[in-house]
Amino acid sequence: MKNIKYKLGVLIVALMLFSASSCKKSFVDIIPQGLVPVSTYYASEIDIKNALTGAYNSLRPVYNNHWAFAELPSDNTQTVGETEAAWGEQDKLSWTPSSTNIQTAWARYYTTIAYCNLVLDHIGPVPMTEANRNSYIGQAKFLRALMYFNLVRMFGGVPLVLNEITSESQAYSYDRTPVAQVYAQIEADLIAAGSVLPASYTGVNIGRVTSIAAKALLGKVYLFQNKFPQAESKLAEIIPSAPSPLTSYDQVFGLGRDNNAEIIFSIQYLTGGFSEGNTFASGFVPQLSGTTIIGVTALSLNLGSKDLYNSFEPGDLRLNVSLGVFSSGATVYYYAKKLIYPTVPSGSEGDNDWPVLRWGDVILMYAEALNENDHIPEALIQLNKVRARAGLTPKLNLTKVDTRTAIQKDRRIELCFEGERWFDLIRWNIYVPVMQAFKTNYPPTSGAFANIVPELSLFPIPTREISLNPNLIQNPGY
Repeated sequence: MKNIKYKLGVLIVALMLFSASSCKKSFVDIIPQGLVPVSTYYASEIDIKNALTGAYNSLRPVYNNHWAFAELPSDNTQTVGETEAAWGEQDKLSWTPSSTNIQTAWARYYTTIAYCNLVLDHIGPVPMTEANRNSYIGQAKFLRALMYFNLVRMFGGVPLVLNEITSESQAYSYDRTPVAQVYAQIEADLIAAGSVLPASYTGVNIGRVTSIAAKALLGKVYLFQNKFPQAESKLAEIIPSAPSPLTSYDQVFGLGRDNNAEIIFSIQYLTGGFSEGNTFASGFVPQLSGTTIIGVTALSLNLGSKDLYNSFEPGDLRLNVSLGVFSSGATVYYYAKKLIYPTVPSGSEGDNDWPVLRWGDVILMYAEALNENDHIPEALIQLNKVRARAGLTPKLNLTKVDTRTAIQKDRRIELCFEGERWFDLIRWNIYVPVMQAFKTNYPPTSGAFANIVPELSLFPIPTREISLNPNLIQNPGY
């Protein structure tokens, strides 16, 4: 069911900040037709709903390229020679502060945050039921928290903007907020959202943020801060809501399977010529395959690595769902089969969604929190739920260290291509040895890896942002 997709896909909202005081002549003191000033726009509940829909809509470009910052730098995926120019710096960890890709990502995160702040700042006096008001506020706070979670993981401390920006001077006056304070705000937003949102939706609202999504993301936020008791407690609240048994892995992904029982929150894409679809198919398939895998030209932007392919255990049912194999002469390519489908229409406007949170992820997070809190048998029970779905034998009688290793390996396999690997490597503090080994064992077909150093755990603050706001001090190593 993709009801919210159509609500998002048909909406085009133009919001502008209009200052009549800047005009001296009365005959030019006119608001252009078709544009609505912010000061008068938010007058009804439908205005708030439209603005919130705009926030959801802005997630599409964010997650259309999320893989480039969350998978491509890792040992899971890679570019190849024919498309090195587009995303090679993410693959080779050779990005710089002047990277256009990083600047674009920064701007897109803050665009969504701006939408959320508009809703939160203007909803107060608008007449509506308290239940609806709480729902809109909860959804806006979740989306804002999600964007700040991406920002703080990518850049460390970032400007914490919590209200509408009304002037250029205000926009470029923010300092970098310390990491702990950014995380505190993320937690506050998610706690608030989780307390007011419903656990599920029906009809046209399917796809919106739920209380389960807010609590699942909060559990992940706790894990990233090594707050394992809090993570265990929060995830335990929602584990009883998990489908039992879990949806078969091959039914989680693919055209027509969006918003299934496994999905907690996903980015809703829409095909049909509205520029609301994704480009996963063209980006995730080998260019040399032509149209033998999909019906559009492939670009080889984000291919699976041989290391990932070799990491699957014999008999793992997730392998043939997750990875496709294409050979061209002596060269073998691996591609993200789970996130593409053969009949993607011309224009590469894919209709399948991007999973942000799903139950396989939550159960492995819960297993991790349990293990770190020395509840090892309980952790293995959770881990083995995921392994059983994959057709694998259970892990039994492991030490805490071995359980940790097993969970980390299963997270890589279960969530490959879904935007978790790079940030997991960093939070586990193993990305330097893992990537050094990957660099040695799987040298790139073109270009060269940068030196794998600890400073690469953060991306650089974009040069453009620092030039506009000198308060933004650059990250170490750049």
